[in-house]
Amino acid sequence: VSEAMTVDAAQGVSFLSQTGVGILGNSLLITLYLTSFLLGSQLKPTDLTIIHLALVHTVMLLTRGIVMNDAECKLFAYVYRITRALCIGTTSLLSVVQAITISPSTSYLFQLQVQIPSTIRPVLAILWIPNLLISTSLLFQMFASSNTTNTNTNCYLLPINTLLQGLILTFMALRNILFLGLMSCCSGYMVLLLHRHGHQVQHLHSPSQAPEISPERRATQTIMLLVSCIVVVYCGDLVFSLSLGTSLKRNAALLNAAMFVASGYAPISPFVLLTCDRRVIKFLEEVGEGGCWAAW
Repeated sequence: VSEAMTVDAAQGVSFLSQTGVGILGNSLLITLYLTSFLLGSQLKPTDLTIIHLALVHTVMLLTRGIVMNDAECKLFAYVYRITRALCIGTTSLLSVVQAITISPSTSYLFQLQVQIPSTIRPVLAILWIPNLLISTSLLFQMFASSNTTNTNTNCYLLPINTLLQGLILTFMALRNILFLGLMSCCSGYMVLLLHRHGHQVQHLHSPSQAPEISPERRATQTIMLLVSCIVVVYCGDLVFSLSLGTSLKRNAALLNAAMFVASGYAPISPFVLLTCDRRVIKFLEEVGEGGCWAAW
């Protein structure tokens, strides 16, 4: 019993720490951009996308609370699945916008730059629609089950029609493949552009003079780092999901570990973005090199 209590306490501390760090980081990120907007700066497409991502992460972390009844089980599961899907979708959109932003004037993508400011809000809204619809099944599947050994209440999932479940899983898989594919293509495209730009800059500087990192390059590297983080988290989540799916009995420890890994992107991403923002750099250092988002 004492060993089980120790494991439960360790898991509780881990989840609480992840939630606290994630909410703190995302709140700082939202505050930074909204304060800048209130002080007169114009919100750019990437700013709106980052604020959306931070809000989604905050809601996702808050929906991992203790549930007491069926209604809370349904609501928390529904919101959690939606926000998890929006995490990968918003990051994918961020990589697409950045790829378009740094495209040279000879590229076809360059023609789309003028359309980004007017289309970013509708695109963000459209991201919600399919996820809201596909997750409605959880409102009929989730129920609360009190554990007789303690006062905790857990949620359990009732199976539904096999064909409908297959369609839902197929849609979710295709959605994730689409977003991961977009991120991979955009990352490859941005790596190619940075490589070409690096060669051009080398010719303009003497061998003894180190070229200064441009705001566009720094911002692009940050987006690529975010993409790498979410791909690693998604692969880890996939491994745990397969393990849970092939397990012959319910494994609470494995289930908690899967949820911890799946939520790992939420506390990491805001600090990746904050440590590369020019306002944070100027605040932490007396003399900064310049901001990552200056180009945006």
